[in-house]
Amino acid sequence: MPLIARILMGGLCGTCVYWVGSHQGWMLGAILGAVGGVIGAFAGYEIRRRLVAALHVKDIFVALLEDLVAIGLACFFVSR
Repeated sequence: MPLIARILMGGLCGTCVYWVGSHQGWMLGAILGAVGGVIGAFAGYEIRRRLVAALHVKDIFVALLEDLVAIGLACFFVSR
């Protein structure tokens, strides 16, 4: 279920950003956003799993760091 949510929310965000930025059709933004959501879900999980094992810390600390990085990167890319 979380993967479906990431696909849907990625598609929605991609649609909004693409339409606001280009004032063209929304389909390309939805597709790119959904693909980004899938890549982010799998890459984020793998990186977090490896960091927890390497640093020997609780998952929650790495998860919070992951969230901060995701929010920071989103703000950076949207503001450009």
